[in-house]
Amino acid sequence: MGRDIDGLAQARKNKEFTIDARRYLHQHPELSGVEFETLAYIRANLDFLGISWVEVAEGGILASLGDQGKGKTLLLRADIDALPIQENPRNLTRGRAVISENPGIQHACGHDAHTAMLLTAGKILKEYEQDIPGRVLLMFERGEERGGNLNQILQYIKDQEIHIHGSHAIHVRPGVPAGKIVVIDGPVMAGACGFNITIIGKDGHSSRPDLANNPLDCFSSFYQSLKDIRLRNISPFEHFTLSVGKLNFGEKTNIIARELNFQGSARFFREESGDRFFETFNLLLDNTARAHHCTYTINHQLRGIPVINRDPAVRFSRQGIRKYLGDDYLIDQYDPMMGADDFALIAKLYPSVMIHLGIDNPEKGSGADLHTDIFDLDEEVLHLGVAATIGFVLEFLGDGRG
Repeated sequence: MGRDIDGLAQARKNKEFTIDARRYLHQHPELSGVEFETLAYIRANLDFLGISWVEVAEGGILASLGDQGKGKTLLLRADIDALPIQENPRNLTRGRAVISENPGIQHACGHDAHTAMLLTAGKILKEYEQDIPGRVLLMFERGEERGGNLNQILQYIKDQEIHIHGSHAIHVRPGVPAGKIVVIDGPVMAGACGFNITIIGKDGHSSRPDLANNPLDCFSSFYQSLKDIRLRNISPFEHFTLSVGKLNFGEKTNIIARELNFQGSARFFREESGDRFFETFNLLLDNTARAHHCTYTINHQLRGIPVINRDPAVRFSRQGIRKYLGDDYLIDQYDPMMGADDFALIAKLYPSVMIHLGIDNPEKGSGADLHTDIFDLDEEVLHLGVAATIGFVLEFLGDGRG
């Protein structure tokens, strides 16, 4: 393979670079679809490092290292968008080290850290580019929270006839001690099916409900059947959750409104469960609406799939962590997360692994739930994610031999 690369030593050497990048990104978060300054920051860093890149319209940035003529091609992915959350100046126990400068927008899912770790991994791999027995693609994905943008990059990869042998991603994880790295087989994050439905009846006055057609009655009947899907249509041996999180109906106490809108989601670890859910959901909705003489509009239905970790990616990830960090850092048996991630689309196409980097540190107040205003992470362990990424590359491209 050429010169030996000590993944952990190099990650430690570049620790300040990682933290500085994460802090800049955290201070300047941008929502899905408008990550323009974030893209500019990534481009500037790639140019400074001498890493070639292309920007895929609406998709993100795809950078390239190494030589595909020397061996396999790996895809390393980071998501770059933030969330519409007003950040709390405090985390679980103390004031933050760094806070968003964009009102109402927060990196509350760790994408700032994901991007910083991938930039650092790219920096290290560029320094050893001549020693890499293959090609490494760095994907900086737009719009992961909203969904849809990843398809643009995947289409570009297909159009360019790029053959990917394996892929890797990191997600920071509350609930796991800071610095521990979870690498499990099979489902690692749930698939999510979202729905946004409007039921349309006939409006009227509360003094004569018989002259109206109340969409709330229709929804009430549907909701009872909806809750039974878990019992009647999903195996008791499968993980499955279902909830309606938003309901809008009416504005006045004495008026029966014409329309009712409800939104929610289901989560699961088998793609077939998601298919079965929507098949049953749509059948129940149609039958219930007809029975109540209502109509309905499907405003949105999202059919997500779970992230599935597969060999040989899982095996090489574990080997890299054991070799460059040590057994104490690796957790190879753990519960998957019920959160969703569109890395699932990549994992369905190529042998992939998503690893989870623990961020719980009570002394620093990090480890609150994702997507909350008090979410924070322990920056001091981000270099371990960088080392794990380097280890994965070296083990996979070296075919596990060094």
